[in-house]
Amino acid sequence: MDAQLRKIHIRVERKQFTFDLKENLQGTFLRITEEVGNGRRNSIIIPTTGLELFRDTLNEVIEFNKTPVESRVILSLGQPKAEPPAPGGSADCRMGS
Repeated sequence: MDAQLRKIHIRVERKQFTFDLKENLQGTFLRITEEVGNGRRNSIIIPTTGLELFRDTLNEVIEFNKTPVESRVILSLGQPKAEPPAPGGSADCRMGS
């Protein structure tokens, strides 16, 4: 059974998003749910151990979006963006797009 820690609803244009911070025997996680107009829902689940990486990546996308179109450097699909190894050991290889 999941224990509810925090719940936040936001509306962006015609989309309704719910951010649920929950905890269960496997750990703490954030579930982000988009409610689609016909009653369908789409969700992603992010373990709290990945929230800072998720936030940093989202901030990177936000900053890229603020850049004037003519100044943007766009990586081809399938071209890995080189990242330094993570301090804890394994390297993080994100794909640029």
